Amino acid sequence: MHMLMAIFFAAQAGQLAPVSEEKREPGFSAFVSRLKAAVAKRDAKALRKLTDEDVIAGGFGDKDEKGWAKFSARWEVDQKDGAVWDVLADLIELGFFREAPSIYVSPYVAWKFPGELDPADYLVVLRDALPLRKTPDRDGATVATLAFDIVKRLEPRRASGSFDWVMVETAKGVRGYVQSSVVRSPLMARGQFALRDGKWRLSVLDRARD
Repeated sequence: MHMLMAIFFAAQAGQLAPVSEEKREPGFSAFVSRLKAAVAKRDAKALRKLTDEDVIAGGFGDKDEKGWAKFSARWEVDQKDGAVWDVLADLIELGFFREAPSIYVSPYVAWKFPGELDPADYLVVLRDALPLRKTPDRDGATVATLAFDIVKRLEPRRASGSFDWVMVETAKGVRGYVQSSVVRSPLMARGQFALRDGKWRLSVLDRARD
């Protein structure tokens, strides 16, 4: 990487620290607790009660699809292994932040990703003090230590033993491997949660973009 490019990348990318603000609003915090319980049990009926009547399933076609019936079908809500459950579990783990007085969103890795960068080219590290390995191996030499860095993806993930790894490059041009479980793409699924008639509800769930 040329020096000027490295400086630009460092200035524009840098780090993206976790954001979790659900406790700012007691009502929303209580909603999150109920959502966690529904997701843990993969309880379609419980999720239905926590979802807005006009919920939007985004990213499945040219137009967003509105309403529980279409949302349920698209996200396979009635199936215990339906896509919705792992997606919501991921959003819950990554936390929520307040976008407006009546709107919370998740995940921060998508909503707060720098607009100057192409999200298709980068990953966000979810951990502090994460070793960047020289080889795709837990015993590989550490070439750098990452802390919520935005890193450039250099190749698709690869399996090695019981772990999947992905080759990345840091803002300083250091290359190495990280486990795919501790990074997320800014193109991952996104959710919005809105206050409607005094109650918090899941209002939009966009699937991951390619």
